[in-house]
Amino acid sequence: MSARVERIAALVPRVMWDDDLLMRLVAVFDDLLDGVATPIEELDLLAHPALAPDAMVDWLCTWLGWDLPAGWPSPDAKRRLLRDAGELLTYRGTERGIRQLIELLGGDEVESVEIVDPGFVVLGWTPPAEMSRRVEVVVNGPIGEKWSAEDLARLERLVKGDLLAGSPTSVRFPGPSTEEPEAR
Repeated sequence: MSARVERIAALVPRVMWDDDLLMRLVAVFDDLLDGVATPIEELDLLAHPALAPDAMVDWLCTWLGWDLPAGWPSPDAKRRLLRDAGELLTYRGTERGIRQLIELLGGDEVESVEIVDPGFVVLGWTPPAEMSRRVEVVVNGPIGEKWSAEDLARLERLVKGDLLAGSPTSVRFPGPSTEEPEAR
């Protein structure tokens, strides 16, 4: 047997290692196994947000329920989204989850996120207009000025997709906040 111990060859009993024909036959299967085993061994790298190729990052985002078009947002923002996916999915649809989603995607262009939610859900009954559940999301910061209308509409669709289905929702991007930040 050659000095290089192959995967399948290592399973052959030592007394058979001197059989040249057997070892060449086993080497063929080792070569076939390499073509399959290498991708399987690297599977954890494909699911790691920092190491996965961009196409895999896009697929992982879709698999987790964020249908993001290729090229939007930036690959770095998508990687941040995947890195924090556990927490984002835990709080999906809540104030905390919506705020975190917007801040992750908007980055430095988001100063604050205000969410006005009446705090109740009515199923099987149509409430009077004054009691309707209308969720308002206000995103302050230069995002409204720096992002294109198309990108803002994409972010709005993501936010609405994370809220309770059928909830009337408005998302506004009024620009930078004019209020002084509170001292902490």
